[in-house]
Amino acid sequence: MDKKTHIQNLYFNEEKTLTEIAKELNTSVSYISKILRANKLYLIEKEKRKRENLSKRRIKQKEIIYKNRKNKEKDLSYYELKSAHEQASKELSKSRKLGTEAIRKWCGTSYKYNKKKNRYEFQEDKSLRSLDLPKYIKA
Repeated sequence: MDKKTHIQNLYFNEEKTLTEIAKELNTSVSYISKILRANKLYLIEKEKRKRENLSKRRIKQKEIIYKNRKNKEKDLSYYELKSAHEQASKELSKSRKLGTEAIRKWCGTSYKYNKKKNRYEFQEDKSLRSLDLPKYIKA
């Protein structure tokens, strides 16, 4: 069997890649490609392999995405973060005015808890208070 027939046999019948054939015959990939391009069936086979690889890759991607979702579901901190995000979204979307709890969370360093009065008080000495921020927030 001559070399060209052997190359075509490896590619079409045994379905080896150009690199595998080049390694096996100890030649370059470009030489293998040159021989195969002379065959009329080469382009058809090449397109068929592209479609197969694309479908395999899509299946693999879906498996990876599904696996990552499953891992996130097992992670408790993911759910805690998700619920905190949903809660913050609800608070922001209710009205134009922020709730006192949300203000205290976002301006936490500006408010200090007063045990005697059971409330959070704005610390005027640390920063300037805008008019829309309350002086104190009930706990």
